[in-house]
Amino acid sequence: MEGKPQRPRFSVVIPTHERRETVVRNVRALDRQTFRDFEAIVVVDGSSDGTAAALRELGVSFPLTVIEQRNQGVAAARTAGTAAAGGEILLYVDDDMEADPRMLAEHQRSHGEGFDYVLGDLPLHPDSPRNLLSWGVGYWASSRRERLEAAGNELGIDDMLTGQMSVSRRAFEQVGGFDASFTKEDGLVPSGDVDFGYRILKAGFRAAFNPKAVSYQYYDVDPGEYLNRAYDIGSSEQELVIKHPEQAKKLERAPAFHTRRSRWTFGALVAAPDALLRPLREAVVGVVRSGRHNERLRKLFFALRTLEYQRGARSARRELTAGEAVVLAYHAIDDLSGDQLQEYAVPPARLAEQLDDLRRRGYAFIDLDTLLAALEGEGRLPEKAALVTFDDAYADLLREGCPILRERGIPAVVFAVAGSVGGANEWRREGARELPLLDGEGLREATAHRVEVGSHCMTHRQLPKIPVEELDREAAGSAEALEALGLPRPRALAYPHGEWSHEAAAAVHRAGYRAAFSVTPGKAGRASNRYALPRIEVLASDTPKTIRVKIATAGWPEELRTRLLRRLGTRP
Repeated sequence: MEGKPQRPRFSVVIPTHERRETVVRNVRALDRQTFRDFEAIVVVDGSSDGTAAALRELGVSFPLTVIEQRNQGVAAARTAGTAAAGGEILLYVDDDMEADPRMLAEHQRSHGEGFDYVLGDLPLHPDSPRNLLSWGVGYWASSRRERLEAAGNELGIDDMLTGQMSVSRRAFEQVGGFDASFTKEDGLVPSGDVDFGYRILKAGFRAAFNPKAVSYQYYDVDPGEYLNRAYDIGSSEQELVIKHPEQAKKLERAPAFHTRRSRWTFGALVAAPDALLRPLREAVVGVVRSGRHNERLRKLFFALRTLEYQRGARSARRELTAGEAVVLAYHAIDDLSGDQLQEYAVPPARLAEQLDDLRRRGYAFIDLDTLLAALEGEGRLPEKAALVTFDDAYADLLREGCPILRERGIPAVVFAVAGSVGGANEWRREGARELPLLDGEGLREATAHRVEVGSHCMTHRQLPKIPVEELDREAAGSAEALEALGLPRPRALAYPHGEWSHEAAAAVHRAGYRAAFSVTPGKAGRASNRYALPRIEVLASDTPKTIRVKIATAGWPEELRTRLLRRLGTRP
């Protein structure tokens, strides 16, 4: 029957595409719910298998609305279902989920306890085909339940999957619903779920896992389709980190090859053409389709899954790139020969020589504006882009560095230690020379030479080694202190000693910075973690040649790179 009562408590929204028998069976199962104040909205997303007609013929005892739309992906289908829903709480269920009779009652209980976002349990349906994939899903579901029960209501962003999820309407509307940009050709990949759930948590809404809210997942995905989804997930998780770079820690748990043998066997295939991989993939998929299941086949198939994930991630990085920039990290501009800090002070003549060599070799020097625009997808970097930065804000920058930069028309960024402005380098090694730092007037004068002032935190301490509760003062406090000197609020931060952690990156993000820099070697681009951007550290022993080598070997294994640089007379 169609139509709906006034203001139901729940609206159950089910998107579906080309799965008539599955979705009809699961919509019919809703008739067994013990909690009856609900409606269901099924959005048929461009199916050609008669799904809509079959649903309309159902004789169910609850209000059922069937919406048809052209194929736009599950995010758009969920949005359409939400627009037609009248309930106070929106409950999203995948079309392959068969609801336990108490599923709605348990969601109602959790919302009654003050939660705005509730996740349920997703065990494998006992009627699912018995094969390698259903075994894997069953194992994942039971492991998930055990982990979330042990964690109580401490949910991480990785847990925010919408296979069975309810959210209050006010929370849904406040965060702006689902982001359709995460939709791939065959639906919304898990990163879209994670993005929505993360925005819920970020907005301060309470979330919970209720293990008694059960829907049984009937898993009948073809192994070839499973590998396609792994590719899409790899791609979308790169997009997720670009949108929420402070959550890059999530990728540490992404599928990876953990043994030397697997890295040698499969790692090299990440960049291989499809034609080379197709025979292997088709052979393995064919064996899995036959129903065979043994340890060797399981390892091989899931190695292919990891390979497809990494291929998707690589593809996204290539598509999303707006170019890459070399970011050079200098410290003092002085000759400190014989001092313990001599390596961290590049003499003025050598600085000029290094910059001139890079320009002769085609490097285009950019400002922070240009880099930030590229990182945020609003611009493109010139070929061989380079950004010059200075840590600590030594007084010699104004005296020695700015004339060199001004003569060549090169912009730069200086990162000042907010709690030591006008003082000295108190963090120096014992026995090292005391060096004066720019005061407020000096920093303001530097901006007139196209040198933007960023933050080097409040006290120059290594952020991973200080109490977490002090991170906000180091990040936000330093920005406020620099702003109080009459400077623009800093847009970027450089971690003291180049040391960062995910907790530190989160504090930098909270403080409103748009980027942060480490001294991990590499090039900065849109696929980089915007709150741990790489830089090439420049030392007094560096010649133009060694800087070029540092840039060229930035992606090398650390041991090999270190050995080469030391042979050339410098160090990483």
